[in-house]
Amino acid sequence: MDHLFEITSPDNDSFFWSAPEAYRHQSLLIPSMSALAVSGGWGHMLFQHRQQEDFTIWYSTYCVEQRRRFKVRADVPVIEFSFLLRNSVMQQMNSLYDKLVEETQFNIFYLPYIEDRVSFEPGLPYTTLDIHCTPSFLQKLEPYYPGVVHPFLDAIAANTATQVFPQHLFATQNMVFLAQWILRLLRAAVVNNLELELAVKLLLCAALECKTPLQLGGRIITLSELSRVNRVSIQLLKCFTREPNLRILARQAGMNETFLKKLFALRFQQPPYRYWNTYRMDEAFTRVISTDEPLTDIALDMGFSALSNFSKTFKKFYGLSPVRYRK
Repeated sequence: MDHLFEITSPDNDSFFWSAPEAYRHQSLLIPSMSALAVSGGWGHMLFQHRQQEDFTIWYSTYCVEQRRRFKVRADVPVIEFSFLLRNSVMQQMNSLYDKLVEETQFNIFYLPYIEDRVSFEPGLPYTTLDIHCTPSFLQKLEPYYPGVVHPFLDAIAANTATQVFPQHLFATQNMVFLAQWILRLLRAAVVNNLELELAVKLLLCAALECKTPLQLGGRIITLSELSRVNRVSIQLLKCFTREPNLRILARQAGMNETFLKKLFALRFQQPPYRYWNTYRMDEAFTRVISTDEPLTDIALDMGFSALSNFSKTFKKFYGLSPVRYRK
């Protein structure tokens, strides 16, 4: 069994590479991707990847039963978009950074070789979506983000380890949706390669867009502020049963409520409540037209106290009542 890369640990753990094991990995497997598993007394990992012409998609899951530190090394250069989808890890990537990478954070790197040190907490499942691409693939995006992509490509040409952002940023909810879209495409019976490439480009563009300077009230928004408002866009959509509490979200983001509202509207072209309500009604619309769930249940799940209120709002958004849509 070929190893994808070398894994070691200071605890002298053993690492056994194998094909995926049915009792552990069957529910995680994506048929369109190649897969290898590694296991030991510490737990198990599953690495899946799909090679396209100019990029490779990696979908990795980690189930560690004991607190462990692992070192991963591969003597190959890599351009990597790294997206942590689930749970947070302490990670050191080459000499670029050593910090806690939190759930839904991302960055884009060039590494002359891979040397990754990761610390896992026991009993937590971790999931990552990574995209490794060629310089020519990035060059296709350069016309849209020349100030970001051009210096990054220069560093690659000089074989210098670099990253687009000085620290990991929180993704937007749209980036999470794009990652989910990529995984849905990969799970399809027949993978549409054109659509898959489009989804990958859109995800990378959404990441690069975060480097575009924003100004509010005569000053430039910092990357830290941008990252925190990105995170709010995800937190807003975690619950549709009640209206979001912007005061709490602002406090969690380390901002005052007024500044959060202004920055959110600048970043997403609509105020936080309208953003939340639009996604809420889109979710309701999907359930109305694609399921047989009782409309009252959908209304309650969307935070409406009565079906009449839900029907009125639904008609305002979509022109017809939910009952008419189902006829």
